[in-house]
Amino acid sequence: MEKTERQKMADISMSELIELEKEATASLDGIELNNKTMQRPQGNNPMLNVDASAKVVVTDNKLEANMCVFSPQFSGKDITVEAMRQALKDAHVVYGIDEELLEEIAANKLYDKIFTVASGYAAVDGENGRVNNLFDTDKKLVPRKLEDGSVDYRDLGLIVNVRVNDLICEIVPETQGEEGMNVYGQVIAPRPGRPPLVPQGSNTVLSADGTKLFAADSGNLVYKGGRFNVETTFQISSDIDVKTGNINFLGDVLIKGSVQEGFSVTAGKNITVLGMVTGATLTAQGDITVKNGVFASTIQSQYGNINIAFGENDTITTRGNLTSTSLVGCRIKIEGDLDCTKNPGALVGGDCSVMGRFAVAQLGNKSYTPTIISVGSTTNLLLEMDSLEKQCTAIDEYIEKINTSIEFLQEKKRNGEHLDADKEAYISSAIRLKVQKGMDKKPLRTRIDEIQKIINAKETLSVKVTKCVYPNVRINLNSFTTTTSTEYGKCNIVCGPNDIEFR
Repeated sequence: MEKTERQKMADISMSELIELEKEATASLDGIELNNKTMQRPQGNNPMLNVDASAKVVVTDNKLEANMCVFSPQFSGKDITVEAMRQALKDAHVVYGIDEELLEEIAANKLYDKIFTVASGYAAVDGENGRVNNLFDTDKKLVPRKLEDGSVDYRDLGLIVNVRVNDLICEIVPETQGEEGMNVYGQVIAPRPGRPPLVPQGSNTVLSADGTKLFAADSGNLVYKGGRFNVETTFQISSDIDVKTGNINFLGDVLIKGSVQEGFSVTAGKNITVLGMVTGATLTAQGDITVKNGVFASTIQSQYGNINIAFGENDTITTRGNLTSTSLVGCRIKIEGDLDCTKNPGALVGGDCSVMGRFAVAQLGNKSYTPTIISVGSTTNLLLEMDSLEKQCTAIDEYIEKINTSIEFLQEKKRNGEHLDADKEAYISSAIRLKVQKGMDKKPLRTRIDEIQKIINAKETLSVKVTKCVYPNVRINLNSFTTTTSTEYGKCNIVCGPNDIEFR
């Protein structure tokens, strides 16, 4: 039978209808089912007069109450709304009763059909909490694809760098769900969701509301044992080669093997290599230490000291100090001190420029290898300082322009003129830009002060030799220059009144 807009025909099994038949107040022999319509045999026996009656069956989940109204027999009375309400009451159905449907059944004498006359609603179970990771938890060493489509096989993505306060993952908490109600008026409790497993490991911190996980330090992000950890020191037990690729790390790097030719190691802090470095590049913001030799490599530190066992044909630069037992054919430029006095303590060949104290055991060698040393030369520093001064001047001029524009608009406000939203936004933006430019200028001034201190100290510089100086060593000491033509023993090389002196 097709549903009308008001009718809710419910599915009912044969067994349920048989049950209804058994419990009816009169015999239902001869009832035939035809599309859920029940028909009774007709007759005129007044002894068979039967009033219309209603039977209620509640579904197993208790969310629906289905009713069948049996038609009256012969001169029996029609069903009433009150009778159907009583049937529902007898079945303990008290919630979600469709009163309009009851009235429609009574008014239209909708007999021997099955309707859903009461409905509850199911509980909505809570959702489990989850973690939205912003980083891959399954690290795979894959060569980096370049913009031109080629592949860099030396960059395998071994390290995942994060900085302080970088967002690692978002944590979505579980929900408790929503209660339901059955036709008996009983509350249906939802099943709450399970809380997520928060992957907080070392050097990570949760937000106050527990929904975000941040890096508490800069370093390598590692996912291990279901937790994110930030390692501030990156250790490699093997060599740096094709198996590891290049290393680029924000913290300290410790390499227990060697660095092979063609590879690079970059660190935001310090680098320590227990093996050798051959044909490679080491770059650090802090100290660089190589326990064994460095061959045909580039070693550069921004602010730290460099300590290598010995070096051959290297390029070495730092604003700090350099310590080694032997330097052969190297191009050296340091703003700190040079100490090459430990045995054998030889500086042979190459070009070595030092702004601080210069101490070696041996300068040159018996083969008279051309060797150049410069101590206290300020030419490059003066050029750098001039460039920095120009940058500071440009920043000052820019800030002055910003101040002028801000003052112009604020003067209008003081005079009672209304500024539109764009001009107000411009004032706020200009103030922020002014502050940023001031911050940009600060490291420039710091570097200028450093250079000035180095220049002021140059008059006291000298070269200390603990063993000997061989011929063919060119010495640039402050503004004086000389090339040795004979051998000198232990001495201090200083600036005399008119020339370089060996004392």
